[in-house]
Amino acid sequence: MIEEKYKKIAHVTPTFPPYAGGIGNVAYYVAKGLAESGYQITVFTPDYGNKDDSGLANEKFKLVKIKPLIKYGNAALLPLLIKKLSNFDIIHLHYPFFGAAESIYLLKKLKKGTKLVIHYHMDVVGEKLKKYLFKFHTKYFLSRIIKAADLVIVSSFDYALNSNLKPYLQIYGSKFIDIPHGVDTRYFKPDAKNQALVEKYDIQNKKMVLFVGSLDSAHYFKGVNYLIKAAEILKRDDYKIIIVGEGNLKAAYEELVYDKDLGDKIIFTGYMKDLRQMYNLADIFVLPSVDKSESFGLVLIEAMAAKLPVVASDLVGVRKLILKKNTGILVKPRDAALLAKSIDNLLDDDTLRKTMGENGYQMINEEYSWDIIVKKIAKTYQHLK
Repeated sequence: MIEEKYKKIAHVTPTFPPYAGGIGNVAYYVAKGLAESGYQITVFTPDYGNKDDSGLANEKFKLVKIKPLIKYGNAALLPLLIKKLSNFDIIHLHYPFFGAAESIYLLKKLKKGTKLVIHYHMDVVGEKLKKYLFKFHTKYFLSRIIKAADLVIVSSFDYALNSNLKPYLQIYGSKFIDIPHGVDTRYFKPDAKNQALVEKYDIQNKKMVLFVGSLDSAHYFKGVNYLIKAAEILKRDDYKIIIVGEGNLKAAYEELVYDKDLGDKIIFTGYMKDLRQMYNLADIFVLPSVDKSESFGLVLIEAMAAKLPVVASDLVGVRKLILKKNTGILVKPRDAALLAKSIDNLLDDDTLRKTMGENGYQMINEEYSWDIIVKKIAKTYQHLK
């Protein structure tokens, strides 16, 4: 039974589907699951002019898009947010969300009865000017919003203890709870290869190495350039790398592939709506991220749900998924040679690929389905004091 005082929930997120990004996908599945459980869920997100929301028409949650006064990457200044959030029992902020977090903090200070849940997705690192803006925000604002929060959800304590949250865990430890991200195991699951796609990408009698991720500046940290360098090092002809994703960095990656004469080895598909077909084409999944902006790796658990072994960078948060049940291989970030060697070893060992794939599949279905994760989040709501 849902307590009436904690029934009306606002989720505030910097991105949301159809934009392909981890924070938005987590917000979507949590909102969807809670709404189907009887909560009155409203999702607030910036209106970036993307009109392709047809896939969300039948959801039980309400989606409200707010036109930003100023936007910079995935940051957006939303002055109207304070007024729109004033009548909710719980505000669930998917952080980082620069431009909205400040408004929510002010509302929390003004309206003491509102409960604030911070869903801490990742540290922000950034490059060039963004790097200094992020450092400034972290130094002068993060402590304030953590202090104001009633609950802080982290995807793993492994990540939290090695992140910008570490000093606040020592001060406000009772506020923190470890709830990982999940995967839709009804959608992502093992299935036969789509033969039309096999022919389209010319991977008959080839092993397929898959990468899935946004190829925009906000996701610079995905390490696609190191995957391309690894392909240059690999000296074999029985594989292809397929890179699924779209964004403003795609052209630069394609040019790098062209310059290294790897066009017969690496395929860019662009945006793909039905990702499960791509996972079921693959033999190995790779996530070569370069820094702690990668805090978990949703694509890793999607791949594991399809029984794929994974090769991923040895980063806090990410490594937990690999080490827990021997589901793949960890490599040092930015080490293209080691990445190539790890891919090479898995391509050579059919038994190892199968064992790791089975281990990951079992782990996902026991611990990481969205049904399990949403129940944990709902339980935390009802224990807010």
